[in-house]
Parts: sequence; C-alpha cells; structure tokens
Amino acid sequence: MSHRVHTFRSVLVGLVALLLGGLSIAVASPAWAHDELIGADPSVNADVGALPAQITMTFSGVLMDEPGATQVVVTDAAGASLTDGEPTLDGTHLTQSLSGSASGPVTVTWRVVSSDGHPVSGQYTFTVQAGPSQTVPPGETTTTQTLTATPTSSGDGGVPVFVWVLLGLVVAAALGALVAMLLRKSRATPED
Repeated sequence: MSHRVHTFRSVLVGLVALLLGGLSIAVASPAWAHDELIGADPSVNADVGALPAQITMTFSGVLMDEPGATQVVVTDAAGASLTDGEPTLDGTHLTQSLSGSASGPVTVTWRVVSSDGHPVSGQYTFTVQAGPSQTVPPGETTTTQTLTATPTSSGDGGVPVFVWVLLGLVVAAALGALVAMLLRKSRATPED
C-alpha cells in the first residue's frame, strides 16, 4: 500500500469522525430549549361562566423563584387590571389571584424565568360569558387543557437553525475542497 493511499484514508477517517461529532452536537441542541407553557386553567380560548378567583398555569419545567422573576398581568376587554397580589410558584405551577369583574375577553400576559435561566413570556385569552359582577371561587373553574397558543421567548439561549445550516454548508465546502485538493495532489505526484 502506498503512503499516499494510507494518508488519504487517514484524512478521510478523520473527516468522517469530525462530521459525526458535529452532527451529534446538532442533534443535542434541543436540550437547550426553554420551559414552555403546557396548560392553563381557564384554558386558551375557553368560555367560562364567570371570572374565576384565580388562574393557574402549568409549565414544562420547574421555574426559577427569584424576586421579580415572575410576572402575570390579567386584563379585561377595556384593559383594566384584574390581577390581585403577586403570583405564587409551586414547582411547575404558577397561580395568580384575580379580583374585580369582567365580561368578554380576558387577556393573560405572563413572563417567567425558565429553569435554564432565560426569561420566557407569552399571552393567551379566555372569555367570560356571565355578567360583570360574578366571581367563581377556586376549584369551580374549567378543566385544564393543553394550550394551542405559542409562547414567545425573550432569551438568547439555544442555537438558531440558520447557524446550524451555515455550519453545515461551511463543513461541506471544506470537505469538498479537501477532497479536491487530495485528488489533485494524488494525480500530480508520480507513484512510488
């Protein structure tokens, strides 16, 4: 076996190992995902008979319970606040007490700090069908359902898809250039 063939195989094995290592990092990137809102009571787009005494949101992971890290604003159709006091966290559950009266759409805007340390925020609505003077005590609200709203992330964590595409193109171009260079060199060098 000539030295040139042995060198070519060594370089090719090294490039394949490098490519597989890069792919394993790309596959592991979903582990950097932030926690997300997975349920709420009342749920997204729910119709309730009266304003509940509280809302409860469920997240995919345990949220950070630091002062000022959790914010919930609940407003009626006119923009008046229905929020009563500070929200409370219990693992993956966030509870916000409500007061006042509402009829029509109620908007819940939230901001929490994900277990990975990045802020995550979102918004959803539900509708109060009853007259504005009723409030439902805790435990008599609608059942928890999976959300269809998409929360927005205000953190910079994770790696955007375009970075992985760009990295893949750079690696492919480098591999192509290396193979072309090795083939050109093998044709130019006389056999031993």
